[in-house]
Amino acid sequence: MRKARKNTATRQVIHIVGEGLTELFYFSHLKKILGYRYSISPRLFENNSIEKIEKKIKELLDEDVFVICVFDADVSRRSDAENKKMVSFKKKYENNPNVILCDSLQSIEYWFLLHFEDTCRHFQDSAATERALKQYLPTYDKTRKYLEKDKWVKEMLAGSKMDKACELAEKYKGRDSYSEIYKAIKKVSQN
Repeated sequence: MRKARKNTATRQVIHIVGEGLTELFYFSHLKKILGYRYSISPRLFENNSIEKIEKKIKELLDEDVFVICVFDADVSRRSDAENKKMVSFKKKYENNPNVILCDSLQSIEYWFLLHFEDTCRHFQDSAATERALKQYLPTYDKTRKYLEKDKWVKEMLAGSKMDKACELAEKYKGRDSYSEIYKAIKKVSQN
């Protein structure tokens, strides 16, 4: 007679997709430094369009994978056509229990800035957000050479700065500048 196995809860697979190298390296470093459990497809982060991201989300959902999608919302401000795509994309997935959309306006650099500064001021563009961030990370640069080193992420994690950033991002939800990356952090830290 066989022993009855204990019923252990299975962990849902989480996959992160995004639109650029900054997002790729940020989440890769978080995974390594904090031991988070999720998968990332590096080739999917090379300057993706909304259409490519949406196609990948659909593929992952068909495989019963939980999807976290990280992207900058400033692309929607470049043209009416891009804005319509973005609105449609967000509407399609906003109520899907297996998808978390984590957009940031102007860019992911606003999320990084919240680790150092309590602000929801309007930034003209992502370059303005980057300039503000450089007050705290003077050598910050969006080049592969800079991003692939984890020092910049470690600086943002020091002294519970990420907890502070999560609180501020939730507080400023829906403002002129915002980031919903806190939703991804909450999800992966529970997994």
